[in-house]
Amino acid sequence: MSQTTETAKTTLPDPVVAEEEEDDAWDKRIRKTGCFAENERLLVCHADTNDWRQCAREIAAFKQCMER
Repeated sequence: MSQTTETAKTTLPDPVVAEEEEDDAWDKRIRKTGCFAENERLLVCHADTNDWRQCAREIAAFKQCMER
């Protein structure tokens, strides 16, 4: 018998703030820009990799959103 190990792919959902959570001042400012989801993806990337260089795609998406 052979065993195979499958690596589960994790897909992060779009960030959603629970109703009982209150936004801090930073979140409120980012939400007003309309780029909250892009910012969250960027922050998650940096938290996961601890290296901004590995988050070039997320940085570009956030920058593009902010320039609209």
